Amino acid sequence: MLDPVAIDTDLREEASALLRRLVACDTSNPPGRETQAVAILEDYLAAAGLECERVAKDPERANLIARLPGRGSGPSLAFLGHFDVVVARREEWSVEPFAAVERDGAIWGRGTVDMKGQVAASAVALAALAREGFRPAGDLMLLVMADEEVGEAEVGAPYFVEQRPDLCPDFVVGEGAGERYDTTAGPVYLLDHGVKATATATVTVRGRPGDASLSDAGPNALYEVGRLLARLEAYRSPVRIPAQVEPLIDALAPGDAPPHERLAAARVTHPAIDRVFGALVGTTFQPSVLEAPAPQNVVPATATLTIACGPLPGTTGEQLEAELREALGDGEYEIELTTPPKGGSISDEDSPLRDAIEEFLGAEDPQARLIPTLGYGYSDCHVLREAYGCIAYGFIPFRYGDAVVNLETKHGADERVLVDDLEFQTRAALAIARTIGSQE
Repeated sequence: MLDPVAIDTDLREEASALLRRLVACDTSNPPGRETQAVAILEDYLAAAGLECERVAKDPERANLIARLPGRGSGPSLAFLGHFDVVVARREEWSVEPFAAVERDGAIWGRGTVDMKGQVAASAVALAALAREGFRPAGDLMLLVMADEEVGEAEVGAPYFVEQRPDLCPDFVVGEGAGERYDTTAGPVYLLDHGVKATATATVTVRGRPGDASLSDAGPNALYEVGRLLARLEAYRSPVRIPAQVEPLIDALAPGDAPPHERLAAARVTHPAIDRVFGALVGTTFQPSVLEAPAPQNVVPATATLTIACGPLPGTTGEQLEAELREALGDGEYEIELTTPPKGGSISDEDSPLRDAIEEFLGAEDPQARLIPTLGYGYSDCHVLREAYGCIAYGFIPFRYGDAVVNLETKHGADERVLVDDLEFQTRAALAIARTIGSQE
């Protein structure tokens, strides 16, 4: 029998090496160019005996299917990831963002958390199963998409499901929750079995062009934008508790008190949980782009503000626009929902996939509980739920890292993953794949 410790050591080194190679591919979106990372992953997985297939509308922005074929007698499972990453500005980082530097027990670089780490872990798990000759009852797959972070090029998941309507995995493990929160109510992991919607709004403010040398040159669009931004910063969306968030409140603040009181008690159990709750019980509005194209000596006549919106599932475009107008208050401005609400799909929280995840955590971290809830950010899980009717969960387990660090760095500076967590994710993928793959 093989030594389990030796196996873990090998997986740890293999996942770390693969992740460093993937991070070294600058797949910042825009422009993406994910195919360079796809080529690395294809080469690695094909050598282990997996079948690989590209699905590409743009040759430089390929999606990938890697498959360990099953016997056709059981459910299929897909690990879902993406290779594009958000832009990294070198001046904001303490290390080179694409050098995959290893220090302080972590691999640092853009995409280590979101989400090349999980892709590397899942790839190593499937490669290990293929090398040992494991023949699953149903197909085991790794699906890696392009253009998840922006989604405007129409080359990623929507194109993929259109081209492969026959794929239809029964279960999907994708991007989402999985941090371990050491709360005052005990340690918990969150399981995203649904997700909030996402939308983009553009606010246009008009002034009057004039000479910037004068003290009073007429209405300046930027001053008005400043007033609107101050109101938006002060705005607090009315608290609405979706049914999918109630189990988390029940777990962290049980009792007979009204839900809003227990929500307040649950939020103070952990600082990162507090921030997650802030996104799950109302609409989020975050300004992301401000443009006022004008020469430096001219008062700008127009300013345009782009706002990233996170409405709750079921929110219509009209409702979202009405709330944004309430947040911004009176003024001379125009609102356009450049991207209407999309997302908001939900999977059944009770399934063999959840059982497999709980079985792994029960063996590895028996004191912790797995709590189903909503994801606070959009992911491609929604696209696959809608297209295939599959059970799709967002779950990347981080057993050792600080949840607050993940929240602050995955789209920010100094993103990194502990090698201990990368190994933990690899073992999780291996255990979940083996459990689902053994079911007839």
